[in-house]
Parts: sequence; structure tokens; C-alpha cells
Amino acid sequence: MTSFSYSNHDIPLDTLTTLQMLDHDPVSVYRRLRKDAPIVRIQAIDRIVLTKADDVYLAKTDTEHFGSFDTHSPMHRAFGGHTLMRKDGPAHLREREAMATTFHERHLCSTWPKIFKSVVDQVINQLPETGIVDLLPSLAAPISAKCLKNILGINVALDDKLFEWATALINGAMNSCSNVAVFRSSDQANEEMNQCFDQMIVAHRANPNASILSSMVNQPNPIPLSQIRTNMKICIGGAAIEMRDALLTTLHGLLQNPAQLNYCLKTGNWSLACEEALRWVAPIQVSPRIVKKCIELRGITLPAGEAIMVIQGSANHDEDYWLDPQTFDIHRPSIENHTFGAGPHRCLGSGMYRRLICSTILPKLFCQFPKLRPAIDYKVEFRGFAFRGLASLPVQLA
Repeated sequence: MTSFSYSNHDIPLDTLTTLQMLDHDPVSVYRRLRKDAPIVRIQAIDRIVLTKADDVYLAKTDTEHFGSFDTHSPMHRAFGGHTLMRKDGPAHLREREAMATTFHERHLCSTWPKIFKSVVDQVINQLPETGIVDLLPSLAAPISAKCLKNILGINVALDDKLFEWATALINGAMNSCSNVAVFRSSDQANEEMNQCFDQMIVAHRANPNASILSSMVNQPNPIPLSQIRTNMKICIGGAAIEMRDALLTTLHGLLQNPAQLNYCLKTGNWSLACEEALRWVAPIQVSPRIVKKCIELRGITLPAGEAIMVIQGSANHDEDYWLDPQTFDIHRPSIENHTFGAGPHRCLGSGMYRRLICSTILPKLFCQFPKLRPAIDYKVEFRGFAFRGLASLPVQLA
């Protein structure tokens, strides 16, 4: 560890961490940083990161010192405009509220459970009765894509297209070196998505429904079309991969801990597994923020205008709050994790995701396959720095 001098204040510079370490074993990296340098600039990504739970929460809730407004981020080019995720105050709130109808309690209780049950039944009923299957392509991906298409209010023939779009958007948003090929891919995805959205808008105006696109276009004073498009894309870029990976993580945690799975089966309390999985491996590990006003944290001054990353994946493992945090344990004391964020940018879909997992997917899957277990001699592996999930999850169905 060396020092980096910035504006007359020393910010530690981590020269040890590599991109490969962040991809393969971020748990070890963040454990070291929480202990030795909880606020540090990681040279490999050229960003100051906050790794402690209290600091992560502060950066998401202290709107005087921290914000999201940034028109210079590659996200602007990647998404074809300025999304609500990069806005603050009234501008952010107006665009967020344009989607809010979709997540209203009346729809969470009546509209979406019926739709989700239909999707989950369809996907699970198509699984073979026995044998080895990989739950990523056979369960998690199709359920996530089909549910999300309903939530968004779009008609896409191939489920894989949503993941293609999401990958192109995410790669573009992280394209700080402005690689032409990366932006070419996100540009193509933007063109395809805009065509899809514009075709669906006509149908939603004629027949309003609970979907996000319908909610936005049928507002009394709708937000501009450009913002409808970009905010649909932020939903695709985050939710498609996040939902898929979080579901797989939950299943992996339960299957590796049969006693905990049996507890959930006996009690029907699947929420314990859902919350522990969200804490254990956050599907979205990092969130960008801008320092709006100079602030001192832990003896380090963060200057105004500095782009930082808050690491919820690390905050969820902070030893100040969680004992033996690298272990999956549904019986932990109930402490809210940082995965869905806090403050003005807290995830709108968190309640919907929890209901889908706890009330529909897990009960149906383990009822239909009570002997579901990990496939023998298969090694599973988590990968990813910004988004983190399993590359596969092979299981024995019966």
C-alpha cells in the first residue's frame, strides 16, 4: 500500500488489487480493505471505494454531500441518454414516480402474483422429471426474462434478447476508455430497444395496464419520450441480470445447506433464505456516486467532484454487523442488508422481487422437486466485479 496525495490530503492508494482479484475473489479484497484502508483508491479501477457498511449507507442517504448526477459517465452514451440513476432531487423524483404505479401495493397483491405464477408454472413444468440440469439456462434465466417482459410491458420473441441488451448496456456503462467496439454494441442495442418500446407505446396507450412502460406513457403529464426510453433501459440493464443471479445465489445457498433448506420447507419461511442470499452475494456489488460537497470520513477528505464507488458487496460482509459473513446462514440476526440500496435511489422493485422469490418460485420448485440436490462432482463459481453471479448451477432433479 502506498499513498496518493490529492488536494493536500492523503488518500491511500491500493496497488495490490487487480481486476482479476475483483472478478474472482472480491470477498478477500474487501476483507483486507475494511481492515486496513476502508476508504481507498484502487489503482486498477482508478476509483475511490467505500467498503464499510456505515460509509456505504451514508453515501446513499446523505444527499447534502453525495449525489448521482453525472453527465460525463459512459453510462450517458451507453444508454442513449441521461437515466434517472444519474439524476438527483426533483428531476430524479419525477422520473421515479412515473414508474411507481407498477409497484403499488394493489398490483403487488393482485396483478403480479397471477402473472408470476403463470410464468413460474410454465418454466418449472417444462423441466424433466429427473436427471441433471443447469438451473441457469433452464430456470433462472427464462423465469427472469419472462417475468421482466411482463413487468416492463414489452413483447420480445426471444428471452435471450433481454440478456443481450442488458450485457451491452452494462459493458457500455463501464466503458471508461471509450472502446469503439463496446459502444458500437450498445448503440445497436439502443436502436433495437427504442424500436421495441415505440411499437409497444401505441398498444399501451390504447390498453393501459400495470406495466412500467404503460405507467410511464399514461401519466397525466408524461415524461419525455427520451426519458421513457432511457429509464426502460435502466430497468433492463439492472433487473434482468440481477434477478437471474440473485435467484441462483439463493438456490445455491440452500442446496449447500440442507438443514437450512429443510427449515424453510417445514416453516414456509422462504424470506430468510431470500434475505441471506441478497446479503451473502449481492447481485449488484457496486454503485457509483459523486461527492457533491467536500466531506471528511475516517480522517480522509473526499473532495467535491470526486467520482467514487460504494461497495454494497463489501458492506454486506462488514464484521461490525455480521459474524462469519462469508458463510450462508439464514438464522442470522435480522439486520437489513445493503443490496437494494437506501435513500432516494433505493430499488423500486425490491418488494416485487422478494414476493416473486418467496411466494412463487421457491415453494413451487421444491414442491415439484423435493429431492432436488447439487449435482455430484460439479464445481460452481461466482464471477464478476460490478455484477456478480454464478456461471452455472448444475443440479440433480430427483
